[in-house]
Amino acid sequence: MNNKTIIPSIIVKTLAIISSIYGIIKVYGGPLTFTYFTTLSNIFISLILLVFLIKDIISYKYNRKIIYSNKLYIIKFLATISITLTFAVFLTILAPTMNGGILNAYLMDGAGSLFVHFITPILAIIDFLLFNNEYEIESKYTIYSIIPPLLYVLFVIIASSLGIRWGNMSAPYNFLNFKAPTGWFGFNPSLRSWETLGIGVFYMLVLLSIIFIIIGRIFLWLKKVINSKMENN
Repeated sequence: MNNKTIIPSIIVKTLAIISSIYGIIKVYGGPLTFTYFTTLSNIFISLILLVFLIKDIISYKYNRKIIYSNKLYIIKFLATISITLTFAVFLTILAPTMNGGILNAYLMDGAGSLFVHFITPILAIIDFLLFNNEYEIESKYTIYSIIPPLLYVLFVIIASSLGIRWGNMSAPYNFLNFKAPTGWFGFNPSLRSWETLGIGVFYMLVLLSIIFIIIGRIFLWLKKVINSKMENN
């Protein structure tokens, strides 16, 4: 990373971490807060950004290039896809079904929701696309982008089987509520509400998996384009 990008990189990473911490503090409502993908993905991205922030600071302070293992950068890629999932699902699925509408969905809890669902994801995406260009990820690794969400689904199933409930639901989110009338394979959009989308959980998982593999490929393509332009300037 050259001197032109290292300071902006440090700033964006720092802002993303602060945004995530503030948002989590504001939306915290007890231990169940840490069962939501929103919280977990914010923690995930904050930790990996912190690791790369430390690298950037050391590189800047001592004016020497430090490069982590590419495997760590792949983890950063997965964290970025996970926080993108948080951003996209809340914007398109959850916020529109919440009482008070989309605006209230983002501004509730002292705007904590805005930080964990919008500001942190946007900063993380900017960071991934613009900085740490010394690393490369092959397109085949986009299939790995579905690993964190699928692990989360497994966690929800286990937690639900142990008796944990999220209000009246057996999952933290309506599109994962496998004990709703439509269950895993049903389809009845007329039942759409805060507790269910009226679409079987299986279909939603397949759809989201496809979408995020595509998003992963788009991210990698955009990064190559941006890197190429930056190198030519």
